[in-house]
Amino acid sequence: MKGITQEEWAPYHKQVLHSLSSLAQSISGIPTHPAGNEYTSLMSCFLMHNVSGARSLLALYDSAGADWFPVTVGYTIARSIFEVDVTAHYITLLPQERSSQYILFEHVLNKQAMDICNKYRKSDDPSWHATMEIEWHEKWANKEHEINSKFSEVRPKFTSTDRKGKERLFQNWSGKSIRDLAVEVRHEEAYDTFYSDLSSFTHGDVRLANRFLWIQPDRLQWTQRANPYDVGKVFHDASSFLTCYLKLFGSQFHVWNSDAVEACWNTNKTNSWAH
Repeated sequence: MKGITQEEWAPYHKQVLHSLSSLAQSISGIPTHPAGNEYTSLMSCFLMHNVSGARSLLALYDSAGADWFPVTVGYTIARSIFEVDVTAHYITLLPQERSSQYILFEHVLNKQAMDICNKYRKSDDPSWHATMEIEWHEKWANKEHEINSKFSEVRPKFTSTDRKGKERLFQNWSGKSIRDLAVEVRHEEAYDTFYSDLSSFTHGDVRLANRFLWIQPDRLQWTQRANPYDVGKVFHDASSFLTCYLKLFGSQFHVWNSDAVEACWNTNKTNSWAH
């Protein structure tokens, strides 16, 4: 990155992201990891998610251009790549146990979604009542017994006891916040530096709104025109997070080495992806 000018900021990181996603798509198959099929499946799905995010950013740039690139959407995509990277690093510390726990949490999510649907079937709002009745009969009615049974089976894995001795169900698969996971996998700096700002675009705080406000000497102006720095920052952050994940994936599955990932940041040379 030494010597990158303001004009080169966005094009450079866009090219890096393109190189990283091309590297990720260069393998013809993924070997089964010694930790088993569940871990292999999760890590492969995470890889595909991150590549999809990268390709989506590149497609948005190609369709909208630099001036009208939707940076708020771009930051949201970059945030998801960070979350996947942190989650994957955390699972990798205990791959069999944690990949199984991650997968089994689906039964908790299904139970919660089914119960919410059932709750609003009784809504006084006719439109909500009608909508939830359709969803119940199409999605949940024939699975109610199975979902309740699976939930009862896995519930002990996803509960904790508070100071008053009351049992509480985890809010997510690990029972920990993203920051907790980031600290455990030594991503605390990235969390504190990038994640808070990125979250603005998911939660819709004032920093999201300010992307559309341009203060002029004589007036306020609202525009969807992108700030050039923001465009480059989206690609910089996505590239940084994808780099971290690809290094982890490569070390786990031996499909490329760390040098091959780092080579994607040198856009002036032909990348060597051999391990």
